[in-house]
Amino acid sequence: MMRSAMLICLLLSMPALVEARIYQYVDDTGRKVFVDQLSKVPARYRNQLETREEEHDRLAPGELQALDQQRQLKDWQQQLSYNREQIKAAMQDWITPIGMHHSRITVPVKVVYGSRSQYLTLVMDTGATSTVLHKGAISSLGAQYLPSGYARVADGRRVKTEAINLDRIEVGPYKIKNVRAGIIDFQGGSQDTNGLLGMDFLYHARYEIDRDNQQIIWEPEKYQSLQDELKRLDEIEAEMLARQQGDGDKPQK
Repeated sequence: MMRSAMLICLLLSMPALVEARIYQYVDDTGRKVFVDQLSKVPARYRNQLETREEEHDRLAPGELQALDQQRQLKDWQQQLSYNREQIKAAMQDWITPIGMHHSRITVPVKVVYGSRSQYLTLVMDTGATSTVLHKGAISSLGAQYLPSGYARVADGRRVKTEAINLDRIEVGPYKIKNVRAGIIDFQGGSQDTNGLLGMDFLYHARYEIDRDNQQIIWEPEKYQSLQDELKRLDEIEAEMLARQQGDGDKPQK
């Protein structure tokens, strides 16, 4: 019952097929030309005019109905396809690819300082109270560093830190302003990451990790609602095709 109601709402929201008068003529090159106004037909071609309405007049009522149904189905399918692509595009906004290295999950992060920005690869660390960046990875920002305290790094060591007041940090769909991040002068070890993404960001973000597809889904509830909408469009299209097939199997009068 609910599905039928949704189908009716969708059909009512789509533009109905309006049969307009279309004029057809053949120009000097042999090309068929179609226009929607008689004034658009050059005078020398008007003796050969034929309209789509006149062509329809030669069709039987059952043939006209079948033609109209085919055109309506095509219009509906085009609208469904457009809606489907819009939903898929929206879903991409809630997905971020991740890396998985030695039981660590890394995520791409953009940091902004004044008019400059830098893309980094940070380890998601729920044990770190704040975000910490490697000093060498952000040298291109030309930032001024402030004295800070100490921070715990991934191997458990505590190291002396500086701090940076970032204008913004961007992770997935999130754009967090006025972020104070720790800075460490990282020496040795793996150079495939540029620091830690700490709980100062992770605490406020809603996410789930899709290990099979190596991605983070931000705001899982919203993402799931978009998936449900895609499924609903598929069901509507299947029902439309089934009804069209059923109508086509009926004997024409």
